[in-house]
Amino acid sequence: MEVKIMHQDNFAFPDGDRDWHRMGLKPIGIVRKGKEDEWLPLAVDDRRIAFTVDGDEVTPLDKELAGPAIFQALEETCERLWGHSWNSSVGEIFSLNRRTIQRDRVSKGLLPPRILQMIAYVSSADDGEELAEALIAVSRYAAKFKDKEIVRRYMQNAIDVFYGDFDREIGVQPTDTPSTE
Repeated sequence: MEVKIMHQDNFAFPDGDRDWHRMGLKPIGIVRKGKEDEWLPLAVDDRRIAFTVDGDEVTPLDKELAGPAIFQALEETCERLWGHSWNSSVGEIFSLNRRTIQRDRVSKGLLPPRILQMIAYVSSADDGEELAEALIAVSRYAAKFKDKEIVRRYMQNAIDVFYGDFDREIGVQPTDTPSTE
């Protein structure tokens, strides 16, 4: 079994325009059982059971096969986004205990569907790597300041400082020509 984590809006996601909510499923990627088989949508339900969706047919996957395949795809995806210490980053962003993200735990019980969907979204975004890094920054602000509006203000402050919008307020002097000193 081969799995790829991806968002339903990704061009490679087959038949992504279905009513997943009505079906009680959350799409997290694509799956094929063998090298010659076609890729099918991969979704999970709130009980963390994985399913393939082929037209109107929804089929539960064997947990013993699906769990390790989903973990392998998750590991590849997260390493691309956050590097080799991806489990620390994912734990920090989603406030998960590091043990929750271990291979054996994810293989047996998966991660919560919302987290899998968010990782799928980030991995499929045009700015996936940058978005992944920004999520770490946001999660650190959120850990320090519990108020969502304060976190938003600090993130906006970082953007304003980066673009020089606060130069006058923070005492940065504009220069017309590079300094030769």
